[in-house]
Amino acid sequence: MFSTVCDGLRYTLTCIINNGALSLVDTIVDTGAFWTCYKASEISEELSEIQFVDKDFKDIGGFIYGTKNNNSVRFYRFDVKQFTIGTVDLGSQTIWITFDDRINDNVLGMDILRKVAYLQYEDSDAMYFFKDKDELKKFVIQ
Repeated sequence: MFSTVCDGLRYTLTCIINNGALSLVDTIVDTGAFWTCYKASEISEELSEIQFVDKDFKDIGGFIYGTKNNNSVRFYRFDVKQFTIGTVDLGSQTIWITFDDRINDNVLGMDILRKVAYLQYEDSDAMYFFKDKDELKKFVIQ
């Protein structure tokens, strides 16, 4: 089990991303986002967009506010060996990374949130993450 506290209006936590080297990345929990998206520079300074020319990509909107012409951002598929939410290790996962300098936030979306159990209840600033529903049940029953 891992817990985090609401900071203002956001739940922020640290995720461990292992793609050969470990990175600790501050991440915003966003249940309204479908995809888990990161700035490539926060995962590794050695990543470059040229490495992803032939890789799967998505142009995702909603990240850039107040722009009239191009508010979508290109994200590339990035398979990691280990993705850990706080202390909850999910093993290998697919995330999406961008090299677009307009992006400020790293987002934990529903693609990965659907793979864990989590709990946030009324009048609490805490959000709890569990590896699975059995771990959540044990927490609730205690």
